[in-house]
Amino acid sequence: MIKDTPPRAVAIHGPIISSSDLDAHISLFSAFGLKEVARYDRSAAETDAIWGSGAHASTEVTLETPGTVFGIRLIRFDPVGAEQIRDPSRGSDCDALKVIDFYAPDLAAARSSIEAAGFLFKPEIAEYDTPEGRYQEAHLWGLDGVVCALISGDPALFVDLATVRDRLVSEPQSISGPVQNADATLAFLDRAFGLGVIHRYGLEDSSFDAMVGSNAQLRLRAWNVGTRKDEPYFGIIDYGLPRGSQHSLHAASRPPHRGLLGATLKVRDASAVAHATGARPVPAFVPGFGKALVVTVQGPNGAWYQALQSMTAEDAT
Repeated sequence: MIKDTPPRAVAIHGPIISSSDLDAHISLFSAFGLKEVARYDRSAAETDAIWGSGAHASTEVTLETPGTVFGIRLIRFDPVGAEQIRDPSRGSDCDALKVIDFYAPDLAAARSSIEAAGFLFKPEIAEYDTPEGRYQEAHLWGLDGVVCALISGDPALFVDLATVRDRLVSEPQSISGPVQNADATLAFLDRAFGLGVIHRYGLEDSSFDAMVGSNAQLRLRAWNVGTRKDEPYFGIIDYGLPRGSQHSLHAASRPPHRGLLGATLKVRDASAVAHATGARPVPAFVPGFGKALVVTVQGPNGAWYQALQSMTAEDAT
């Protein structure tokens, strides 16, 4: 039965990546400390029912940071999507997810360990001040245009910004991307999942501009949206660039195109999410989650949000 109250997300599991090479992405995220927990081969009919991707079968792999319920889902569509969502030469493109953030207590040690595994970061390191304190940030542009960021600073800054703080890197801390219309995305996340702003900040720093690859000065404003600060959340980023100066990736950000496609949320009532968004709930098996009622919907920011409601044996019959 549809509730009168807004749907509420229980937790954000983490990002979803459309991968051209599962083994390569598993190797990358193993260097960030994640482990494979489950995989599943899905028929073209099943895949289309969930993603609207047409005649593409798929293989899904779920990775998680040990000791947590947070991680990454990889999906390899078959045939693999011919188009990549993001172009590394255009770092300020908007309306698609861009970065998976990880907290690194020791940035140099984490970067050295990951690069020793064969994955190179951009040479630019951003160092910038916020009202809360000073941060350092390094970006790695990986396979299929997926960007992984290491973010560091005074450990006291991350007490309520990450669950895992005693390892080389944390769980996937946030999933973020630049938008043209922050208000529309914030309203969507509230309406669809009952998610609100848990933190906001601003930033103007030339080292950050260089790391992003912007020739223009950024006057960044950001809203972190989620269930709580110390679990994965969504970063809604406004670069503060003149209207019309950014290229929108909203149309390109869709399955089976390759890259950082979306995110997984666990919800109590998928039907309420479907009612709020106009999407259709689909019963499906999801590796690492079991049988679930799945609702998949694209937000104004180009991201595909997949809400999973666990199905009891009675629900599944």
